[in-house]
Amino acid sequence: MADDGPWSRLRSEVYSLVGRNPRSNRFLPSIADLDASHVVLDIGCGPGAAVRAAAAATTRAVGIDRSEAMIGIARRRSKRLDNVEFTVGGAEQLPFPDASFDRVWTIHSFHHWEDQRLGILESLRVLRPAGRLLIVESETKGPHGLDRDGAVELAAELRTLGFADADVSKPDKHLVIAGVRGARPEITTEQLP
Repeated sequence: MADDGPWSRLRSEVYSLVGRNPRSNRFLPSIADLDASHVVLDIGCGPGAAVRAAAAATTRAVGIDRSEAMIGIARRRSKRLDNVEFTVGGAEQLPFPDASFDRVWTIHSFHHWEDQRLGILESLRVLRPAGRLLIVESETKGPHGLDRDGAVELAAELRTLGFADADVSKPDKHLVIAGVRGARPEITTEQLP
């Protein structure tokens, strides 16, 4: 399912050095309420900075990205860590069993998901009961982020799809849309309009 599109190896290397949101990659693990027993998934992990940050506080941290070049960089930069794993793939078809993760997050990549609703349902599927989904985006009216109204609408969508306590916050100048996997049955892709 590799989709490097415009992400050549050279472009990926340059982007991983200058444009990969280091502040948000550091602050998200700190607000995710991580526990040493947790298993974490970063969707759209890029070169894996947030995965490595989570690995220091959890049992296992996993990153997934559509770009083979980015996953190559992430693996190379993480080779000394024995509790990290990276795989090529997208949010809409996560190659993990049901209830595999305590935390699922995406940092500045939700706006790139091909089918956001399906990606949310997949996140719900792989979360354990009471697991948390965190979506981090820049606050913007442009195509690379969300405005405040869009974030509120996204929180409502999370509640509709089976997340409890979905809300919006703005720590460290980023919008964070968070939801807890609720106890009610999940909506399956067959039930989508």
